[in-house]
Amino acid sequence: MVGGGQLFIEGASGIARSLGVSEAVIGLTLVAGGTSLPELATSIVAALKKNPEIAIGNAIGSNLFNIFLVLGSSATIVPMSMSGINNTDLLVLIAAGVLLWIFGAFFKKRIITRIEGGVLLGCYIIYIIYLLSLQ
Repeated sequence: MVGGGQLFIEGASGIARSLGVSEAVIGLTLVAGGTSLPELATSIVAALKKNPEIAIGNAIGSNLFNIFLVLGSSATIVPMSMSGINNTDLLVLIAAGVLLWIFGAFFKKRIITRIEGGVLLGCYIIYIIYLLSLQ
């Protein structure tokens, strides 16, 4: 799975660069998707085996780990510029977290339903379309 993810990222990033896609969009879409394929596979298997706690914990834990440990460690070693990331990207990140919290805390007794999952997926698709429209 790791090798497949690596091949996906290298191939898709190379194609995107040859088409003139910005590094920020490549990072926000292709690299993020490619590095999240193992988490996606784990979450799908956990959900199919009726272990939703593992699926949710995997998704949230992975994001917290990436934001706090990976980004924090990298920035400690070499200060990083956020030149390719704008306020809209940060607002989408915050909105996704708040939406997940609202769905999990207030509706259906802490269950994220298929409809709510569809809303989250729809928001992601809209965000990707928005990013691609900026190109």
